[in-house]
Amino acid sequence: MTALLIGAVLISFSSVMVVLAGLPPEVTGFYRLTGGGVAMLLVLASRGRLRLFTPNVLKWGFVAAIFFAGDFIFWHRSIAYVGPGLSTMLGNFQVIPLAVVSALFFKERMPPRMYAAIPLALAGLYLMVGVGWSGFSADYRMGVFFGLMTAFFYALYMLSLKYALAKDKADSLVLASAAALFTGLIMGAIGAVEGQSFVVPTLKSLAAISTLALACHAVGWFLITRGIQNVRGALVGLVLLLQPTLSFVWDILFFGKPVDVVELSGVGLALVGIYIGSRTRVKVK
Repeated sequence: MTALLIGAVLISFSSVMVVLAGLPPEVTGFYRLTGGGVAMLLVLASRGRLRLFTPNVLKWGFVAAIFFAGDFIFWHRSIAYVGPGLSTMLGNFQVIPLAVVSALFFKERMPPRMYAAIPLALAGLYLMVGVGWSGFSADYRMGVFFGLMTAFFYALYMLSLKYALAKDKADSLVLASAAALFTGLIMGAIGAVEGQSFVVPTLKSLAAISTLALACHAVGWFLITRGIQNVRGALVGLVLLLQPTLSFVWDILFFGKPVDVVELSGVGLALVGIYIGSRTRVKVK
């Protein structure tokens, strides 16, 4: 339980570190995912699990990386337009496309809870961004769109991992490491083609990008992967909601995000909907 809590808190600082790093989106993703991926490789090497990087793991890791790259590209741009709090909250709406795509393409029955979760989440979304939509700038509206695209691509990423784990019985941490490294390379290639500079200009940027890669990504996900095995499914969903919740709080505390009762009510409704929609049964070992 402690590992899960610490992991969720660490990951909640990801969007804060993205802002503090001040680097182009693809460059930030490159450093985060290659740095985090290498750190995860070292952890796996210390546990003698590098042999689990089979051709199938690499294949599915690359497929997942295509969607993961889309997730990060849209998320980083959303952060630039609407801030770290709202962008992270919007990204967590992945429970909706995850359920819809699973039902349409994988012929999975939509759990009854989703018929409550989806309206709640959408009502929360309306209160967060729909009520004041006419007064938002074009950039802010684009940031909301990018945040929702983040959710869509993250859902595809999760589905690709789920399919790979079910089909090939791959180790989850090994598969996540492969996906992270491939995603980093994809984002680095995009950044190079676009002519972006990979120079880290200041010590502040270096500290932020290092924290993002090592603490938020590598350590955070390692702790969550380990902690999730020993916690009941309902509690896992509740603890993982710390990530978007705290990201929203950090935006208010560190960057002075203005909020009102309507938006906070929307955040609350959305979190309830996301929690209901993300509840799964986790096997206790």
